[in-house]
Amino acid sequence: MSDLADVQTVNVDSSGADDPEWLEMEIVCKKAAMLLSKVYPNHVWMTGSAPGGVLVIKHMAGDNRYGYTVDVKGAHSVSQLEHAIVMGGGELLERMGMKRGAWNGEMIGAKYQGMEDVT
Repeated sequence: MSDLADVQTVNVDSSGADDPEWLEMEIVCKKAAMLLSKVYPNHVWMTGSAPGGVLVIKHMAGDNRYGYTVDVKGAHSVSQLEHAIVMGGGELLERMGMKRGAWNGEMIGAKYQGMEDVT
């Protein structure tokens, strides 16, 4: 698995590294980023978490104010969680007018459908 994306971690002093949920979600975020990079190659993904076991997925070519959330604790199996992650990434791509699959770096549409211009 040496061809997987380079997954980087940003550590913050107040990260809550002693909190078991935080540690669990850090692993989930890394695995989610690796899965998204495998299914949708060359895309720039950002994964993070929110309290309560919520995974946040963002595509960094689009407006990073918008993302997709996945209820990690609500998943009944690893395969169900992986499916929700892949579908969430695909949803973001479709809303930006980008094709699912490998990205060639072209910024077609890269604006979320249904979102008005913010002035």
